[in-house]
Amino acid sequence: MSSPVIQNLVKVAVDFLPPRIGRSLLDDHDFIERWDLSTIVGVTLGQGGPSFQRDRFYATIREAIRSPGKGISVEDDKQVTWHVTAQNKKEGFSFVLEDEERTIALPDYSGLAEDHDTRMAWFEKAARELNLYDKTFQEWNTRLKGKPLDDDEFAELIGELDLTPAKNYRNLMSSFVRGSVEKTTLVPHNQRYYDRLIGPCGSAATADNYIEIAATTLIDGLREWKAVDGFLHSLSMCSRSSISERIRIDKLDEDQLLRTYEWIATQGDPILQIGAVEVALWSIGEHRALEPFIEQMVERFILDDPGDDRGCFSLLSAMIVLVASEISRKRIMGCTLPFCRKQAAITQASRIVRAIYGSQVDRTSVVEWTKSGGFGHIFFLQGLVDLRIEPRWLPDYVSPDRLRTEFIGRIANAVRHLKEEIHTQSLRNLLKDNDSKLALAVKTEWPFPILPGPLEGEIVSNPPKMPDEVLKEITEGLEAEKLEPNSFAQLVNVALLFGMPASQAGLAAAALRRVKYSIEYAEEEISIFGLIGSLATVAAVTRSVELAEELRVLVRVLRRRRRLNFDPDDEVRIAMVAAASYEGLEDWARFAGEWITELGFEVAEKESARNLLWMVHRLVQIEPALARHCAAANAALASVAR
Repeated sequence: MSSPVIQNLVKVAVDFLPPRIGRSLLDDHDFIERWDLSTIVGVTLGQGGPSFQRDRFYATIREAIRSPGKGISVEDDKQVTWHVTAQNKKEGFSFVLEDEERTIALPDYSGLAEDHDTRMAWFEKAARELNLYDKTFQEWNTRLKGKPLDDDEFAELIGELDLTPAKNYRNLMSSFVRGSVEKTTLVPHNQRYYDRLIGPCGSAATADNYIEIAATTLIDGLREWKAVDGFLHSLSMCSRSSISERIRIDKLDEDQLLRTYEWIATQGDPILQIGAVEVALWSIGEHRALEPFIEQMVERFILDDPGDDRGCFSLLSAMIVLVASEISRKRIMGCTLPFCRKQAAITQASRIVRAIYGSQVDRTSVVEWTKSGGFGHIFFLQGLVDLRIEPRWLPDYVSPDRLRTEFIGRIANAVRHLKEEIHTQSLRNLLKDNDSKLALAVKTEWPFPILPGPLEGEIVSNPPKMPDEVLKEITEGLEAEKLEPNSFAQLVNVALLFGMPASQAGLAAAALRRVKYSIEYAEEEISIFGLIGSLATVAAVTRSVELAEELRVLVRVLRRRRRLNFDPDDEVRIAMVAAASYEGLEDWARFAGEWITELGFEVAEKESARNLLWMVHRLVQIEPALARHCAAANAALASVAR
């Protein structure tokens, strides 16, 4: 048995750990038994509420269940005496904690009951409320049938229930209302949570595979769970129109449908709203009463200022970055493909924004906190690494302006496929009139609404064919005697929109060689950076290794001619985008590592070296295959940064 001194030292050490790790250790039966910590594991009831030794508190709960209506005394950590009373009601037990001044309603602890029927009824109710019907339900159902739970088992089960989206949303709401939320509540650190949130990606190799199997299966299950809550959960997954197409509203009666749409229109987050608009437009013939709500939501998208931190798209963008960066930093979803991580981040961000809307939290302060928290750097670097697998979606596309444009494009696309006429004149003007300043068409600036969305970053097998006249214009520009930025304009403008023959990227590479990497009229730094970055994207989406290699030479020439004045960080961005022309991991890592090493040996300023060194360290953490190819760069930068 451990001495009290050792016990307390271990407990203090656990308290200094991040909350998730500390809780997992204190829920570990072997750890508790080894250090004899059963008497000092605590239970705290709410923020600022009383704290109790867990074994005493749970023993009191069990006694209260055995003696309904009788107050059972227990002392908290400050030696204040409280009384726990269990009231046996038709729907189960309710628990109250009282001292001389306060009365606190407790959660339902009926799972601690020694009576088989009581604990089974509690578990079945909890599973029904939280939609816990995966294999975990079967495992716990068997355990609960066998014998009463001890303290550690009950704590473990509560932790499992916390890993359900329904419980997490309740925790988000209560946390924002009281003004304090843990990062692990914002971004749960367990793969099982995300399997329940978006469906298990499993062996899905593409976003289409995932949507067809996992997303559709989950949406169908949510329809059978609860009409309204299941509908809202499904809408929070609508990062792509093809997910909205899977959602049905047949489980909601007319009154539920109208009240739900009224709530979504006034308090829903942008993901919820874009899904609701698409679902309503596709079934408008049967649900004309939804037209005013569609108008309200579309108008909100059009009027939102993406440059304002108070705007809905600014908040959504910030939360996507926060969640995605934490998933990456903690490697929560392991080796899942980028589209799956992005889907998880967007769906969780939707729920966070909705919880913020339901509280009094200042939205501007949340956005500012996210911007200052370093989340954007991690998100951006993970996005650059992901380009090897999904080169058509750049991390820049999560910006508020880009999200707003994409949503407007999705609505415009849904309108083009309408089979029924809109009856409400004001909505018809909003969706189809080209003259009104608020009209959707006025805000649909080509080509931005049709650029790839977050779940459309893969190289598609049957892309739209490039028009012959566009192909001719690209060829003429690249074969011109002199090259200037406009020579590449058409090439970079359509690279993400059409299937581009590999020969066009080859023409661009040959053109750079032909003019010996001299581009006329490209004196402006921004012009050079934008051009090279765009050509790197062309190399990535066409998998043109030839163009990527020529871009590396072009940047080297311009750097040594003192015509590149942008930060080394920006050059690393170009290198990582161009590296996505290599699909194989080892070739990709070699190309990126060699370019970064070349740059690393030319950085002379201490501050630039420190920034680049941090960037290299983070990239290697995200993708360890880079480590050996960046070792020399790491040493060179470290010597300058000292």
